[in-house]
Amino acid sequence: MTRLARTAVEALMDGRADGSLEGALDVFEVFASGSLTDEVYILEDVAGKRIAIAPTSLKAKYRRG
Repeated sequence: MTRLARTAVEALMDGRADGSLEGALDVFEVFASGSLTDEVYILEDVAGKRIAIAPTSLKAKYRRG
């Protein structure tokens, strides 16, 4: 499991034109967690896919569509 600081993820997103959190983190899907506040967790193999768990507010900030 990889942990990234929220500030690092926001800095990564600032440099992306498409604004996709999934694309920036290179994951299949980003799930929201109400209990996380300052870190994003990346899990390598959940049902064969790489996923991320991010604070709800961060996921909402970069919501697609």
